[in-house]
Amino acid sequence: MKTLFSFLCICVSFTFISICGCWKTSNIPADFPKIYPCEITVVQEGKPLADAVVSFSPIGTAGKYSSCSGSTDTSGLASIKTYAQNGVPLGKYKVLISKKKDEGGTEVEDEFGSKSIKGAKVYSYVDAKYSDKDLTPFEIEIKEQKGVQTLQCDVGAAIRQYIQDVVEY
Repeated sequence: MKTLFSFLCICVSFTFISICGCWKTSNIPADFPKIYPCEITVVQEGKPLADAVVSFSPIGTAGKYSSCSGSTDTSGLASIKTYAQNGVPLGKYKVLISKKKDEGGTEVEDEFGSKSIKGAKVYSYVDAKYSDKDLTPFEIEIKEQKGVQTLQCDVGAAIRQYIQDVVEY
């Protein structure tokens, strides 16, 4: 009886390990290349810009990995990641920067108890040219090297530009 119980435990454990080993735990492509650390510092009117989104748009043969992005912290620093991995594949990229925020609106609850916001407005706090790959002046080339590759981007004067109404979210 004890042997049967041990055998069943081993079979269950083996099955569990086999199933877990077959699950894909991320969306990283099988041909994912080597990546290199990269940090972007964003300033606006000479001060660090927090909560900005920094993303990379490949130039030419930079590759198909356009999901390189990060968000700035209170010091204006964004560590760029690709598929949630710290770093960026080799190549040249346009650096796109934006900062948007929803303002106003009223919280409402539907008949099922779900809450949403109605009547909010979306504002941009960075000139739209910095989030357009054809207009942004910022570029970076990720090279094979040791250490973190860095770039400082100054997005000019602070703005608050209306973009759109948020119907509901």
